[in-house]
Amino acid sequence: MVIGDPGVGKTTIIMDMLSDIRMLSTTARVLFISAEMNEIDLAVYVQRFPKFQDLEILFIKADFSSESGGAHCLKLLTDIFSSGWDVVAIDSFYELQGIIKEEENITLKKAESLLLSLLKEQNEGHNDTSANTTFLIIQQVTKSGNFIGSNRLKHYITAMMELRLENPKNVYSSRYVVFTKHRRGTVGIKLYYDLGVEGDVFYDEKRFLQDQQIRSLQSKASDSIRDVADRFDRLFSNIEL
Repeated sequence: MVIGDPGVGKTTIIMDMLSDIRMLSTTARVLFISAEMNEIDLAVYVQRFPKFQDLEILFIKADFSSESGGAHCLKLLTDIFSSGWDVVAIDSFYELQGIIKEEENITLKKAESLLLSLLKEQNEGHNDTSANTTFLIIQQVTKSGNFIGSNRLKHYITAMMELRLENPKNVYSSRYVVFTKHRRGTVGIKLYYDLGVEGDVFYDEKRFLQDQQIRSLQSKASDSIRDVADRFDRLFSNIEL
């Protein structure tokens, strides 16, 4: 799950990740699903980041008319996913959930359940190629920057990746990525990035590695202090006053 402050570049970062995956593996099947931007918005992105033009993108357009005969969002996603994908990015879960709610005339909770069930099936490889699809899902946040979604949704996700501004009131301040939840990795280490250079996103890997080393040293120091404290307690626990 990917959340972040407004204007921090969530869509850009996710599209950049998909493009890099494509460049690293020509056989990888990646898909970007947008329920928020349209083809014109994409054209603006491509002008700044030409590598985005090679991405396969599905634009979701809500169809609330029962007489139109068009495929509703849920069926469209089911059909698209059936061919099997390695990585699918969704922008955003809340928008898709809302579209499904309206098209199927159901509650938001039921729409969430249907969407989560579909993603879980694909993650477990229930498609034509048995691909265990990884999902990168952008989710909207409140004005205070908090996650929008149920506790069930929070429980389902493997990791929560937050994109933040060092000064939320200044859109030009430094930006960083940080995991606040990660069942398969570390949390709390900031990866700074810059969207100012056209053509590619710059990630400050050197600073990230330095912060990682500092955290490792701090952890070792804390372990040593706890070990000394434990030995001290054991030494004096047997002394009778």
